[in-house]
Amino acid sequence: MPVTYLKKALRTAESDQPDVRASVERLLAEIEAGGDDAARRLARELDKWEGEIVVSPETIRAAAALVPDKLKGDIRFAHGNIRRFAEAQRATIMDCNIEILPGLTAGQRQIPVSAAGCYVPGGRYSHIASAIMTITTAKVAGVPHIVACSPPRPGQGIPPAILFAMHLCGADVILNLGGVQGVAAMANGLFGLPKADILVGPGNQYVAEAKRILYGQVGIDMFAGRPTAWSLPMRRRTPSSSPGIWSVRPNTGTILPSGW
Repeated sequence: MPVTYLKKALRTAESDQPDVRASVERLLAEIEAGGDDAARRLARELDKWEGEIVVSPETIRAAAALVPDKLKGDIRFAHGNIRRFAEAQRATIMDCNIEILPGLTAGQRQIPVSAAGCYVPGGRYSHIASAIMTITTAKVAGVPHIVACSPPRPGQGIPPAILFAMHLCGADVILNLGGVQGVAAMANGLFGLPKADILVGPGNQYVAEAKRILYGQVGIDMFAGRPTAWSLPMRRRTPSSSPGIWSVRPNTGTILPSGW
């Protein structure tokens, strides 16, 4: 029996991936060659951003003043929970050494990386949770330098709630940069920053492809996959229950390369 589609995407991750890869490779090459100036130019062209790239303390304070107290409380609550779990998790990872043979000692030491780059989506959706989960865990791990970046909105910059969360969680430097230029700035140590040893955080297909290409030059957390959904049918139902349990894992871009 033939399959009849009620609705079918004209574009898929596979169909667009060659174009995405070529575009990202070109942008990464431009930024590597042009440095800060190339990143600023791409911010103007792609994000329509003409303002500061390195967010100033004054801008952070002004943004915090715009965030409602209720939202600030919610962000602090989430940050506290994630920090406490990360601290408990870190406490389970111990240094150790043992004398295998007389005069032969083996062991392990847990040493944090020197610099981490945290990407926080802020285009179609503002991912406050991404700021909390990436920056907080790096801080608890003892990373001495944490850079965070997020796409600026024209005439505004990074949304105030994201900026508040980034600062609260411990970002040492925040960049008004999104997309490939944000990832490349952290990986290449632009704007006077140390080069990131690892890049973390979700993003659209361009961000995911930039991390894929840069993997090896820097470490990454994972390759983001495409959005998925699944359902579990329930054997027994009560009048008040639903016929099944649904779970949806969204991602930030309309098309993402499948990594897992």
